[in-house]
Amino acid sequence: MTRPNDAERGRNLLATARTGMLSTLGEGGYPFGSVVAPAADEQGRPLLLLSDLAVHSHNLKADPRASLMVTEPGAGDPLDLARVTVIGPVTEVTGADGPTALATYQGVHPGGLGTDHGFRIYRLDVTSVRFVGGFARMSWVDAAAYTAAEPDPLLPHVAGIVGHMNDDHGPAMVQYCQVFGDRPDTVTARMTGIDRYGFDMLATDGSGGEHHVRLPFAEQVTTPEGARKALVAMVQEARSQ
Repeated sequence: MTRPNDAERGRNLLATARTGMLSTLGEGGYPFGSVVAPAADEQGRPLLLLSDLAVHSHNLKADPRASLMVTEPGAGDPLDLARVTVIGPVTEVTGADGPTALATYQGVHPGGLGTDHGFRIYRLDVTSVRFVGGFARMSWVDAAAYTAAEPDPLLPHVAGIVGHMNDDHGPAMVQYCQVFGDRPDTVTARMTGIDRYGFDMLATDGSGGEHHVRLPFAEQVTTPEGARKALVAMVQEARSQ
């Protein structure tokens, strides 16, 4: 595999999402959308801390069927951004699982209220997943595949790695695209993303045209140090050719 599959990309979006649109079934059976602040547990199930006074909480007590959509952050055309919608019943997490779910939620949203202020911790049990990766890229993801997938281990470090490479290693960016990306006319390039399988570049040629370049790693990397070693090895190989 040279890039994350849609199940993994969906897990990545839920793992990093801080806001989302919760759709419940409201008055007259019509969908009711509301903004929520989700967190994902180890299985990618969204956790929600909801007020007893909120309309969506009343809706869920009457009918637990719901969906949650989260979107990749970014500027520009919102329809070009990735998004995932997870569908399933939303129920309160009670018993021994309650404190664990609340701790997971508060680990993502520190400083938030607990369940002693008229709030309860809820969980959406995923039965269906719709992933949209941007224009003309979309799929229904098997719920079991979504649950089995893992968020990319480099997710917390992407901004740091990308910023460092673009700020300090401009010539290497160009060499990556010229040698490995089949873009010998590249004059400038910048990294736009990185994951365990490889990284994405935006290469500019002499005429000013921009081209997306995807470059795979020889093997998966799971740590920033592993990424550093892989990137160094690639630039050394590029310079030897």
